[in-house]
Amino acid sequence: MPEGLSNGRLFIKFRRLLPMAALLFVTVFAYRYYNGVPRLIRSPGGRIVIDPAVPTRPMVIAQAVNLPAFVVVLPLEMAIFRSERIQARFFDAVRVIEFSVIGMFFWFFAGRFIDDAIAWRRLRSGSRWRFSDCIVAAVIAAESTLIYVVFLLEPKMGPDRWILAGAIGWGVLGYSAFIFRIAQFRAYPRMKAPADQEPDLETE
Repeated sequence: MPEGLSNGRLFIKFRRLLPMAALLFVTVFAYRYYNGVPRLIRSPGGRIVIDPAVPTRPMVIAQAVNLPAFVVVLPLEMAIFRSERIQARFFDAVRVIEFSVIGMFFWFFAGRFIDDAIAWRRLRSGSRWRFSDCIVAAVIAAESTLIYVVFLLEPKMGPDRWILAGAIGWGVLGYSAFIFRIAQFRAYPRMKAPADQEPDLETE
């Protein structure tokens, strides 16, 4: 039997796979967007306008894919740029980089949740409870819910289908991870109890 299966470890580490996959997705989308030729159409009035079927801007994709990064990006921008606005031609690029890099942090925790859940299901043990995972899961769940409500109800903000889809996806992931971490925490002392009681049985 391969060593990776004999000791219960997974060959695929989602904590490593998901951050790279998210970064690759945004990079490929941005490349295709900026290297594509905008389609021009003639309106009924005779004016030449851009086809509304042109793909969504990469900044929106980066925000939706890395939605929890909002909690870091917005305060960071306020601290660095303060009241000065980022130049329009650089704004999209700055946002794509910010969300893609910071989003990898949240994707790592999402991947570790999946890794721990798979290990828990296969081994019924072996996944260590971490307070940081519980906090990040709670932040993701709360932030996704707030962003969904804001973009759904605020006319100036949207609704944007990419942001709403990202909020729903991250919300499901965040709530699932938080519930799992709570269940994991409650089961952890009971999992250790038999090992603690072994010396008492042997002395008797």
